[in-house]
Amino acid sequence: MVFRRLLAVAAVPLLLIGLSSCQSDPTVAAYVGSDEITVDQIDGYFDQAAQDPLSSELVAQNRAEVKPRLVSMLVFIELLREAAKDAGVPVTAGEVAQVKAQIEPQRQMVTGDLALLPLDQMAEFQAHRLKLSQWASQGAASQGAAEKKYSDAVQAAEGDNPVTVNPRYGKFDLEKVPQLGSSDSAVKPASPDAL
Repeated sequence: MVFRRLLAVAAVPLLLIGLSSCQSDPTVAAYVGSDEITVDQIDGYFDQAAQDPLSSELVAQNRAEVKPRLVSMLVFIELLREAAKDAGVPVTAGEVAQVKAQIEPQRQMVTGDLALLPLDQMAEFQAHRLKLSQWASQGAASQGAAEKKYSDAVQAAEGDNPVTVNPRYGKFDLEKVPQLGSSDSAVKPASPDAL
């Protein structure tokens, strides 16, 4: 009996070490389920945003907050991708390319955290957000019902793909990311309030 207790006591720290080490890689900014967002990605996007005339002022004014915001945006893209896939409306590469072509000519009008993303990620974000918004609006009795369907889908995606953020990038808060978008959100600039 004493031997079993000692074995159990010894096993718990080993189990905790095993669990925490797989989620504490210093080269990873965040995990979404088993998918990784790397520190190198975040550093690269930060450098691009700092040099891009569209976002350089935002970076200069909020330097310490930019990397955590980038992490949150990339986590949200992953959750949108999973939610769209689970809803049976996955976004194709062609749809992302179409949204990119629509955004590119008016990219200088984009504001808020969305402006921190490179064009490809901005297009991916908007394509997934648009498709999931359209799916949520189909058959919905009201805007409120559509918003709930959309939010529930994203929350379910987070439940199925737990988010773990490297502490140096703060915490991911699903309540602080963009919610249901209008059907034309892919081609209109985002307002600062929306992000």
